[in-house]
Amino acid sequence: MVLALVGVGFATQLYEDAWGLLKSILIFAVIAAVLYFLVNKLLLSRGVGMSSSPVDKGYQKALRQQKQRNKLKKQQGQPSTPFAPASPSKLKKMNRLKPSLRRDNPFRVIEGKKNKPNKTTKTS
Repeated sequence: MVLALVGVGFATQLYEDAWGLLKSILIFAVIAAVLYFLVNKLLLSRGVGMSSSPVDKGYQKALRQQKQRNKLKKQQGQPSTPFAPASPSKLKKMNRLKPSLRRDNPFRVIEGKKNKPNKTTKTS
């Protein structure tokens, strides 16, 4: 019902004053675009919705590195299976890169108590 009234009003305005209708639509579009860009700039400058903690930044960095490694593997035509035999030159290259990759790794291993002997129990 409401859409029918909108259609009738739009048709009458178009019939009676087409230039006025076009100007109103253009003014509304310009105002909406300006407001949209202002709101986006304010939200992006404040960082709303974006994570800013160092843990999240480290995760994002690791994710980017993983994507780059996957791209390189696809470009070099390496098989996608992880158990494929590697040539000796590739093994040397992998061994050479391992220490540098470990330094850049933002993840930590948290030691747990699994399979560790309990110090408080007495053995008889």
